[in-house]
Amino acid sequence: MASALVAQAPQCLSCIRRMTGSLRDVFHVPSNNQIRGKKRLVKVSTVQVHLLQNVPGYGRRGAVIPVTAGMMRNIWYPKKMAEYLTDHKLQQLGVKKDTAIERDSTFRSNTERRLEKEKEKFERHIAAEAMMASIEPESTIAMELDLLGPERSMTVMENLIPPNLDFYRVPVAVADTPQKRVSPSIRFNSVISAAAAEVNDAEKPEITNIYGSVTTMDIAANLKAILAEDEEGVRVVLSPENISFVEETSRKNGVKHLGIFEIDIKLDGVPEAIRRTIRVNAQD
Repeated sequence: MASALVAQAPQCLSCIRRMTGSLRDVFHVPSNNQIRGKKRLVKVSTVQVHLLQNVPGYGRRGAVIPVTAGMMRNIWYPKKMAEYLTDHKLQQLGVKKDTAIERDSTFRSNTERRLEKEKEKFERHIAAEAMMASIEPESTIAMELDLLGPERSMTVMENLIPPNLDFYRVPVAVADTPQKRVSPSIRFNSVISAAAAEVNDAEKPEITNIYGSVTTMDIAANLKAILAEDEEGVRVVLSPENISFVEETSRKNGVKHLGIFEIDIKLDGVPEAIRRTIRVNAQD
């Protein structure tokens, strides 16, 4: 006959797990389940160094900052960017050994600062253009100027433009020219008769040149200033092409010496022209 203990033994795995779990709770047996906790941060070893160059993101030359030992050993020290701080160097710099020093992460080189300013300026420009594009343009009202026709314009100019127009220019000083021989048979210092001199002066009128010139553009600007003082005159369309000298001049569409000259003012579509006189006077 089988014993009662063997008969009461568990017959399946779930019963065995349940029985062993209850026994573990009674006798406080630790389980094999893994318990996760906070990861420990690896402490990075740093050393205090004395910068021999300006290092963007760390500090200026002469600063004392902490840096990782690997960076100092592999990069900065071989390139002579920094030096290790010994006790003697700390005394020279006047820095205590236990002083807490932080690097200047805001330090930038001149090139980086210039690039940052240019980038900010470009971004502001783009933002301003986007803002202007988002603003709907105001509806523009087409305004038509009530300009006068050619015939009415000629009548208005006939009434407003005075018969004489004065211009002032600085004359060119004429140097004394040596006396010329009239004939090879006459000596150079011979005196010509007064009658002969008068005949020569009559044949060759004296011309005084000026600095600059008086052109049809100058005349048109003068006429527009006169017309602008009248309500109808301001509506007259006049250009230098509508003005011409009656006589042929030394310069195209202009004169370069003192004197009195006649001009014609003629608009397209009108058969007759308005004739006026301009006087080029010497300016004191």
